[in-house]
Amino acid sequence: MRYEVSLDDRRVRVEITPDGRFTVDDRAIPADVRETVRHRQWSVALDGETHEVTLLTYDPLRVDVDGRDVHASVIDERSLRARGSAARPGGGRFELRAPMPGLLKAVHVKEGDVVEREAPLVTLEAMKMENELRAPGPGRVVRIAATAGTKVEGGSVLLVIVE
Repeated sequence: MRYEVSLDDRRVRVEITPDGRFTVDDRAIPADVRETVRHRQWSVALDGETHEVTLLTYDPLRVDVDGRDVHASVIDERSLRARGSAARPGGGRFELRAPMPGLLKAVHVKEGDVVEREAPLVTLEAMKMENELRAPGPGRVVRIAATAGTKVEGGSVLLVIVE
């Protein structure tokens, strides 16, 4: 899976292969990631250096890296494609995925609904915070994959929109 990662003012492309190898801006990097506190803290060894990373907030995304507060964003390749296609007519299909595990508190749309960019789609509760997930662009809801009151895993498809 490929990601576009921003840490403060620095932006890099990160790819994680199924066998756990990392590339950063097309450069292979020896890496080892170990979760020390579930969904909250990790020990990350990159290129021989170990870093402690702690999640501070989800929205906006902030992490503590070795005692330094860092503003971050992470966008996966599917979302990047969807964002790129949302700006073009006939851009195609977008799968809204849970950005983290949590409880799906509400689904604000139904199959067949036409939505505009930034329309609220679902509300996901994670770590006692409610996160409203919005449409990346205009389209029609063609599939609802989870219902309100359902616990969902991070990365699971919540709904599908087509342009």
